[in-house]
Amino acid sequence: MFCSPFDEALAHAGPGAVFLPDREGFWRFAPNWSRDAWTRNPGDHAHGWTFLLARDRDSGFVQLVLCTSPTLLGEHPRLDFRVYVTEEQARAARAELGSPPIATEPW
Repeated sequence: MFCSPFDEALAHAGPGAVFLPDREGFWRFAPNWSRDAWTRNPGDHAHGWTFLLARDRDSGFVQLVLCTSPTLLGEHPRLDFRVYVTEEQARAARAELGSPPIATEPW
């Protein structure tokens, strides 16, 4: 599920963070996304995994995201989010968008 033991340990026991799938589909810590989220939304964040689709408002491109805190990703200046209960649901919803995954309508 994760690209390395470090990424897995961070997801299970670290602070709220963002992970993106790598080319093989394994979750990889995304330091830039995480730092950006903490800068926009500092504070104590409850731990709990949330699977999301993030839609870029300009291009419509949809990215699969794992966030290890349900409170970390809130309002975003460039992205809209849809939250899913399971990774499978999020992956299936993204697959329905085709390749590349583009959502032409705003969320």
